[in-house]
Amino acid sequence: MADASADIEAARQRYNELYPDRPIKRIGDTTEVYFHLVMLRGSWENGTPLSDRQIKAVEMTTPSGAFS
Repeated sequence: MADASADIEAARQRYNELYPDRPIKRIGDTTEVYFHLVMLRGSWENGTPLSDRQIKAVEMTTPSGAFS
């Protein structure tokens, strides 16, 4: 089985190839990353780019100290 982080990065690169005008600049650390880039892959690979809100969700990181 392939490494999940490698799959996510490959999906981000593929998304950025398809939609260079709506790039995902970084990968965040929330579960939204996997949901939008892997589970919804069929949608964005078939011509429906992620919305601004979805891109922000993919890039979102958990603030430090959030769980302490």
